[in-house]
Amino acid sequence: MHIRKFCCTFAVDMRKILLVIVFIIGTYTLWGQTHHSADKLFQAGDYAGAQESYCALLKNYPTNPLYLYRYARCAQEQGDDTTAIKYFHKAGDKYILKYFYMAESYMRLWYMDEAIEAYSTYLNSLKEPNEREPHINQQIEYAEKIQRYLKRVERVQVIDSVEVALDSMLHVCILSAEAGKLSYDSLGNTIYTNQRGDRKFWTTTKDSINILVSNHRLLDEWSQPDTLPAIINFTDNQCAPYILNDGITLYFAANDTNGLGKLDIYVARYNMASETYTTPENLGMPYNSPANEYLFVVDEMRSIAYLATDRFAAPGRVHIYTLALPEQKQYWRNIPTDSLVAYGRLDIFEQACLESSTKTELLFEEENTDEIEDLCFIINDSTIYHSISDFRQPKAKEKYLEWKKVEKQYLSEQQQLKQLRLQYAEADAATQKELTPAILQLENNQSQLSKRCQILLTEIRLEEIK
Repeated sequence: MHIRKFCCTFAVDMRKILLVIVFIIGTYTLWGQTHHSADKLFQAGDYAGAQESYCALLKNYPTNPLYLYRYARCAQEQGDDTTAIKYFHKAGDKYILKYFYMAESYMRLWYMDEAIEAYSTYLNSLKEPNEREPHINQQIEYAEKIQRYLKRVERVQVIDSVEVALDSMLHVCILSAEAGKLSYDSLGNTIYTNQRGDRKFWTTTKDSINILVSNHRLLDEWSQPDTLPAIINFTDNQCAPYILNDGITLYFAANDTNGLGKLDIYVARYNMASETYTTPENLGMPYNSPANEYLFVVDEMRSIAYLATDRFAAPGRVHIYTLALPEQKQYWRNIPTDSLVAYGRLDIFEQACLESSTKTELLFEEENTDEIEDLCFIINDSTIYHSISDFRQPKAKEKYLEWKKVEKQYLSEQQQLKQLRLQYAEADAATQKELTPAILQLENNQSQLSKRCQILLTEIRLEEIK
């Protein structure tokens, strides 16, 4: 009897042990397959697929330094530098190469102090020369240049922003008759003709160098082009000239190794006494960036300027920023680094929304809007409205109320989107599939709401400056 009972108990225990062994083997096999799959996708450059696999691995091994490091690299390769930095920090110091990649992400986000520190940490860890050193030294030098420019970020007010094809940018930069005329030549270069129509500035190519030239209208014919002085044509690529009504101030785009990178906007002034131009001055931030700045034109009659740049734009496209001109130059002082970087990059729409929502919460019904006080709405650098009654034009007031509603919805859905993205990053494949439609819908809504806000802001300010 005792032997039979012992045998039954032993059989039950053995079944349990076998089940545990089978479970462990199965789990290990599944882990091995997932690990192998993630590694294979990563090595093949399928970073979206690899990130999904590493996300699944991190659910079971949340502190594994390899998975954290690879997840960060996948995010970085897909352009999500903020997430990359977060997971690089979590990965610890087992993979010292993380400091190099983390510095690259900091550079793209313009966090130059952090980039220099990360590059330096990586360099100090090297025990022998490394092929990345020349690139790192160049990046550190460039980061220090950006830091210098960030110390003088001019205050501008963005009243509109639209993305268009590069070859369509002049269709957006609509000038008043007093500001002259912009057009394209047969090669797609911009031509500026002054208000009177008797002088134009344009780009031509000589010895493979793009130079600026000008000519005058003589009765019914144009004179032979005159090459602008060497002080203006100082690089191998000058383009997009524009002259203010004073006939003296020249804006143009040029490549220069001393600039912020690629095409930058420069300004020079004609000296009538010496019959030459002053040394071109880089406009600095926020007009220039590491991206290409193709065009800067000023419409003094409307107190606005247009800036064409491919920062934040898709390949082959440009952002056209409409800027309200301040009465005099002012620079940002004593503000947090995050804000300074945002203003320097002209990545300020979200910044403006956050500032506005911090300064005032306008939760109101339309019937009592006249009683609303304590708002802070910027018309231009010299005009800020502090009350709903400050609006002079009824249409501007109506559009302002609509803008507040759209802005409120934008900020609310922005928070929803952030929460869903966090859930997605930590979810399994099935849950991620369920979350995807909602995320895509919110992303589309954010784009539409952002555009609507920008349009309303433009309309409000144009109504008020009539």
